Amino acid sequence: MCADTLVSWSSEGVPVSGNLGGSKIYKMPNGFYAAVCDDISRASQIISYLYTQMEKFEPSNPQLIDLVKNALDDTSEYVRLWMRREVLADYGVSEDEFLHDATLANRHEIAGEIKNRAMSTQITIAGFKDTGAPILLFSDCIASQEQSAPGFFCAGGAGNFAALNWLNFRQQNCFMSIQRTFFHVREAKQFSEVCPVVGELNQTILLRHGKEPVNLSSVTPLVSRWFANMFPATTDVLEKPDTWNQLVAEYGIKD
Repeated sequence: MCADTLVSWSSEGVPVSGNLGGSKIYKMPNGFYAAVCDDISRASQIISYLYTQMEKFEPSNPQLIDLVKNALDDTSEYVRLWMRREVLADYGVSEDEFLHDATLANRHEIAGEIKNRAMSTQITIAGFKDTGAPILLFSDCIASQEQSAPGFFCAGGAGNFAALNWLNFRQQNCFMSIQRTFFHVREAKQFSEVCPVVGELNQTILLRHGKEPVNLSSVTPLVSRWFANMFPATTDVLEKPDTWNQLVAEYGIKD
């Protein structure tokens, strides 16, 4: 699991402050971990609610995964109702009016705003079955999904598409080794920094069944060498005059 460490505080949906030393990955009951994309105050409340639901389960329960999925769905419903109350308050409309007044003129606009606000909250849950099989769940608080192939989710705000495109560029899949996957994920995190609201620092953890998580966040000499050798090289060399001559010769370009 990997996330940047830039957390933000918002007022009426507009970021008003940020902290580069935050955390978006949370330890959950029964060996699960959750990553949340949202305003830090809201994310903490959401994680607290999800944690309370998940701590009711016994790790030996054969239906544990289904129970975790249900907890994620319950949390999504919690977020939707929360966003509905916020939006209705902004529009000065009561819940009774929204649910039962067929003549409410801006119902469609309100419903769209509720959906948009709910979808800004995205939750990823990772863990293992008792057999050791990995579990990866995702919810945008509208619908929940389970991912097995290709084996990754890119959740979050404006940087998620950059990360997704990078992992697809690397043809990332669930059959790649831990070390190769780790490097691809760190590359994707770095590439997502093309978005100005993605922080430069990262929080990366390796989860393995029956073992303690390992923090892989630091930039070690080995990681630096990997980046120097395998992250796309600079194109400065193409500014040399002789490379224009090479292109001219290659394609028969005429003055």
